[in-house]
Amino acid sequence: MAFLTDWIGPLHVLIGKLRSNYPHVDSYPEYTKIFSWYLSPVTTSRILSFDKNPVIVFTNGVSAITISHSRTGVKEAVAKDFDSLSLAHISVPARVTYLVMRHVLESYERFAEQFEGLLEKFEGVVPPWPRHFYAEAFGIGKEASGLLRLLRHFRMLTESLSGGRVHIPLSDEEKRILDAIYERVMGTEDMAEITVETVKDLISMHLDTVSNDMNKTMRLLAAITVMVAIPSVIGSLFGMNLIDQPWPLRLWEVALVGVTITIMLAIYFYRKGWFSDL
Repeated sequence: MAFLTDWIGPLHVLIGKLRSNYPHVDSYPEYTKIFSWYLSPVTTSRILSFDKNPVIVFTNGVSAITISHSRTGVKEAVAKDFDSLSLAHISVPARVTYLVMRHVLESYERFAEQFEGLLEKFEGVVPPWPRHFYAEAFGIGKEASGLLRLLRHFRMLTESLSGGRVHIPLSDEEKRILDAIYERVMGTEDMAEITVETVKDLISMHLDTVSNDMNKTMRLLAAITVMVAIPSVIGSLFGMNLIDQPWPLRLWEVALVGVTITIMLAIYFYRKGWFSDL
């Protein structure tokens, strides 16, 4: 007799013993355990972030048990579509597995779409970024990387299910339905991977812009230093208090020499492009 139930009891103790670091499937001749994370938003964070809530499915090929926290909404998601006509022709274990995997995947898809949407704000800003943009970009990159890691493990999980590499008697139609989840995971993983790479490229581009601006500033300061140094040296030489100094030059002639050399240096640096950003 097939049945579907949901665990009632000290969940923190039971889930603590069954949880893992990443989504995966453990298949044995007697039963199969499917572990995954359902993602929920962190409302206290300034940057879009998520909490990981464990979701576990046990099945022996005849019946299925789901174990999760109430905030994941797994029980409600399964109950909503369990009697759907489109799923009436497949077994209870395959039906429960499909509904749970679809519900978990939807939480991944929401965050992947939100991360992708946040990139529009950064892509539309002309370099260099305001200072707070760098912190936000690094935060988004970190969270999107965490999502990408989960998606890669979740993809391997769904691949094992759709490929029939578990001890669950699945028909070709049931494998095809689970394969639809696998295809969606692939698309979501690609979206998250593009987001991570785009964030890295944007950060690198804006840091290069800052570095380039710093080089221009240092080059400008070097040019000004040289231009100021020449008159200073000339003034120091002709201003020394020496007896019988051999330079029969007047003040305006000394000043003219210093100004002439400074103007020549200014023209040289201008032609080299060192003053082009002024």
